[in-house]
This record gives sequence, C-alpha cells and structure tokens, in this order.
Amino acid sequence: MAQQELDALFQFPCPFPIKIMGEKQGDLKALIKQAFIDEGIDIAKTEWSERLSTGEKYLSITVIFTAESREQLDKLYQRLTKIPGVKMVL
Repeated sequence: MAQQELDALFQFPCPFPIKIMGEKQGDLKALIKQAFIDEGIDIAKTEWSERLSTGEKYLSITVIFTAESREQLDKLYQRLTKIPGVKMVL
C-alpha cells in the first residue's frame, strides 16, 4: 500500500491505540510514559491498560491517545522501539 493510501486511512486528529510489549522491568512503564510526554502527548488524556504474560516475564501495555499527525505517530514509534527491553510496538 502506498504512503498516500495509508495517510488517507486516517483523518487527524483521531483516537489511536498503540501496543507496546517488552520485558517486565521496573522502569519500563516510566520510560514509555516519558516517550509519550517527549512527543507532546498529554498523558492525562490517554487511556492505559496493561497485562502480564503467563510467566510474568513480559508486560503488554496498550495506550489509546489522540494522534495529531502521521509524523507524530512515526516519531512515537521510533522512540518507543529504542527503549531498552521493548520487544515490539504495534
């Protein structure tokens, strides 16, 4: 799918869910929250849910927020994937 077709799927601003999966470690949630703050996203206006893996080794965090632009999403994905311990961002 071409970039223009992808951009046409979204009308910004729009609610957008993002899922981050990583190794359960003490500072993972704080680092993820900081990434959202660094990208100018108001944490108070987001919806967070989390789930531990069966063996409690991994943590899955879903954040629903208002995405302002495709560029914001791209920067956020890049920032989140660079966090130590993060295995996947969907």
